[in-house]
Amino acid sequence: MTIDEIWDEDCVAAPGLSGIAVVAAADGEIDEPTRAHLKACPHCAARVRQVRQIQTRLRSQLYRLFCPTTDLLVDYCQGFLDPYQRTQITHHLATCPCCASEVALMESAVPASDLRAPRAGVFFAPRPTR
Repeated sequence: MTIDEIWDEDCVAAPGLSGIAVVAAADGEIDEPTRAHLKACPHCAARVRQVRQIQTRLRSQLYRLFCPTTDLLVDYCQGFLDPYQRTQITHHLATCPCCASEVALMESAVPASDLRAPRAGVFFAPRPTR
């Protein structure tokens, strides 16, 4: 028996939802029969809520697992990336709200021209003339 063929015996509206159906419902991929089942069965609805909670905890802990580093996002904002890297980051930002908000925050806080490397002489005061 596979996971998608197994359902919980505590379900009050048999046949119960399979594990695959519970995960799909937690992901928002729900069809009308599943929606009706969840309205009738508090046990399966609780399983869906539990999967959503687990997914939320995982996202909060692993949300940057496949994301570019903050240093790379800073380089993106400063225009220091080569065209390939810039395209990759741009695509990632279109699909990752966490990184997109980080970039938006960086871009709103300091204009890109202020983030660029300072010109020579900015770090050192001119010598006083006598």
